[in-house]
Amino acid sequence: MKVLLIGNSGTGKSTLARVLAARTGWPLLALDRLWHADDYSSAAKTRLAEAQRQFMATHDDWLIDGNYKGTLPLRLAQADLVLWCQAPRLVCEARVMQRSWAFHRDPAARPDMAPTFREHLDRDYWEFLKYVWHYDDAAIRAMVAGHIVIPVRNGVEKAVVVRALSQR
Repeated sequence: MKVLLIGNSGTGKSTLARVLAARTGWPLLALDRLWHADDYSSAAKTRLAEAQRQFMATHDDWLIDGNYKGTLPLRLAQADLVLWCQAPRLVCEARVMQRSWAFHRDPAARPDMAPTFREHLDRDYWEFLKYVWHYDDAAIRAMVAGHIVIPVRNGVEKAVVVRALSQR
């Protein structure tokens, strides 16, 4: 099975992806780990797309964690299922700030991030928080239209998804 995990930052995509990978044995590609290890240039965008193509071509089953709307159509073309993690934006903001603090204290707190990534309370961070607050559900909804999408909004739904996919 080929599964995408998408949703706003702070909705639990990466945590769910790690749990699913552990329970199913399917390989996991964490897009944050790739993107934040690079220089954010247009060449980096090309490398990100190529890494996804290579990953998808190499594995019969896979999990890919991350939004990155620029390459979402590439992943959707091969995905069997989209798990759309959702949470209220205030919850997302709180979780993002919590994980930033945890990551600042211990980079191992976010194994899905590039080892060289460092977060700073600077203008980029505040722009990121604005992105989280204004996350464009409508654009994502339009992009995933026509695909099998399961909204995952809470711990119970996450547990059901993990159980169902683990029994495949």
